Amino acid sequence: MRWYHRKLADGLVIAHARPEHAAQLEELQIVCFPTLADDQRFKRAHFLKHMELFQDGQFVALDGDSVVGATTTLRLHFDLNHVDHTFADIIQGGWLTSHQPDGAWLYGADVSVRPEYRGRGLATALYAARQEVVWRLKLLGQVTAGMIPGYGALKETMAAEHYYEGVLAGTIRDPTLSMQMNVGFEPRGLLANYLDDPVCDNYSVLLVLNAEKNVRGASRGHAMSYIRINTEIPGPKAKQLLARRAAAIPSGLGRATDVVVERAEGALVFDVDGNTLIDLAGGIGMLAVGHSPAPVVEAIQKQAEKCIHPCALVTTYEPYVALAELLNEITPGTFAKKTLLANSGAEAVENSVKLARKYTGRSTVICFEGAYHGRTLLTLSLTSKYGLFKSGFGPFAPEIVRLPIPNLYRTPPGMTEDEYVAFGIQQLEQAMVTQVDPSAVAAIIIEPVQGEAGFLPVPARFLERIRELCDRHGIVMIADEVQCGCGRTGRLFAIEHYGIVPDLIVSAKSLGAGMPIGAVTGRAEIMDSAHLGGIGSTYGGSPMACVAALEALKMIRQPDFLAHANRLGDVMREVLLGWKQKWPIVGDVRGLGPMLLIELVSDPETKTPLRPEDTLGIIRQAVSKGVVLIRAGVYSNCIRFLPPLNMPEDMLREALNAVGAAIESVTQKQREAVGTR
Repeated sequence: MRWYHRKLADGLVIAHARPEHAAQLEELQIVCFPTLADDQRFKRAHFLKHMELFQDGQFVALDGDSVVGATTTLRLHFDLNHVDHTFADIIQGGWLTSHQPDGAWLYGADVSVRPEYRGRGLATALYAARQEVVWRLKLLGQVTAGMIPGYGALKETMAAEHYYEGVLAGTIRDPTLSMQMNVGFEPRGLLANYLDDPVCDNYSVLLVLNAEKNVRGASRGHAMSYIRINTEIPGPKAKQLLARRAAAIPSGLGRATDVVVERAEGALVFDVDGNTLIDLAGGIGMLAVGHSPAPVVEAIQKQAEKCIHPCALVTTYEPYVALAELLNEITPGTFAKKTLLANSGAEAVENSVKLARKYTGRSTVICFEGAYHGRTLLTLSLTSKYGLFKSGFGPFAPEIVRLPIPNLYRTPPGMTEDEYVAFGIQQLEQAMVTQVDPSAVAAIIIEPVQGEAGFLPVPARFLERIRELCDRHGIVMIADEVQCGCGRTGRLFAIEHYGIVPDLIVSAKSLGAGMPIGAVTGRAEIMDSAHLGGIGSTYGGSPMACVAALEALKMIRQPDFLAHANRLGDVMREVLLGWKQKWPIVGDVRGLGPMLLIELVSDPETKTPLRPEDTLGIIRQAVSKGVVLIRAGVYSNCIRFLPPLNMPEDMLREALNAVGAAIESVTQKQREAVGTR
């Protein structure tokens, strides 16, 4: 987990080294240590190995994408009484294989800063990053062996011991040792024949920086947390880009937060002002495997070198076929299946309806209140929540019947939940008399867990009745799993929780790990019903998106991945239910597995929805505390939690604590406002 990202006042960044930095790191060593023997200089392969062995301890100083400084560390059980070791003892052939994962000391094997960047505090900033690792991992401190480059010019006239004593006394200024002492390192002894470099006549100095000491720029608070807030959000640079966005982009393109991203990795978002936030929105559920996971990035890079997009309507290529084969294999149902790839969830939904109509020869589609299926003409016609998505965009596509769905939190007074579900089924059946004859219905489309409506898991009996009606009347059952699929509910597909097999499944979002892709997978006879040329799109199933999806599914399908996802769901449910007990504003906690949400109310007895602007106020508070969040719900009064499903548990708890603090802050202000009336 590369958790460290600190932006310095001059815009330079200290961050964990990444594999793409390895070549620059090799070049940096040549520049910074030109006289060092080649066999004692780290190479690209060595740096990659360091990241593999101990990712937390490898740092770079960046000017944009250029590596201008770096440090390499490992962990050791170090005997401070042993002062006669050599660099070769530590690096063991350059690979740092002496790394001991449970070592009590952080051993710094290198600090390098390009000559033109010296004097800007980068070395101190790199030592500060190392000290935060010490605090985070609860180590005893830092140990290093600092070269004395100033001695090389004096070795003919002064003994090394006298030079060393002069530096300690302050009568001699050494370019490296004096700086290290200024940082806080304590010299413990001169090391002779430490490494093969004439610039210091092969001498070095054993130095120790205990964990109790502070280093300029290091923060104990930041070391123990993932969140790092240095400015208000939005900060100065973010405000500039938001202003450019407002001038260049239509105002109808909403945004949930004022976060302006510079880069993101895993579940962490690093903004342009040097703030680090935890992402609980996940691109509205796109990022089950997190931001920029290494296998996905590598697959995209390799594919880009082969071909970017020759178009599936013109040629055939392995990634499209391989992804279709995989989806045919893993979606529920033992019947023969085929898959069509598209650009997005909306396009995939639209294709599923087209295929259902073609196969059945019918035109009517039944959908449900609260549903969200997309923003194209047909999918917007299927989508509910008129004011937010549909206002002013009509007329809409015809031959659509929209029916209510039981929302158990809002079971009508005087009814039990079972009675309410039975009533919903009765309305469904009655609609097939009063609104449309079953013989005219091509498809019933439903989200097993409604997303935009507020993470409403469809009652099992309701879904079972849909399946029965589809079987009886030859209707195609379509499960829209754009948001709730691809591991989001703790299973590969949400419909698996119900033991029901739809005829077609639509997937997207987390399918592509952030790349634009959607898919329709289902019965081969339905998928084959379109005439030649009747389905397809120019960009549908681009090889770049396909290889990303293949890697994402490979990760999601692992039992350990899904087990961890369900563990995160347990943690969220525990914390969210605690909020419900503590704060009356939290009216309901619901969802399926790790796809969870809270519904906010102004009155827990009447369940009056909290005003959208008040819900947004809580989200803004949470963002200011370092968490990316988004709303949901028919009344825009819900907060949904869609974290990357491989997020560490301690990171999730930190993010939830920040959201809880935001709820507490807003509810306290509300109590104070009531008290002053």
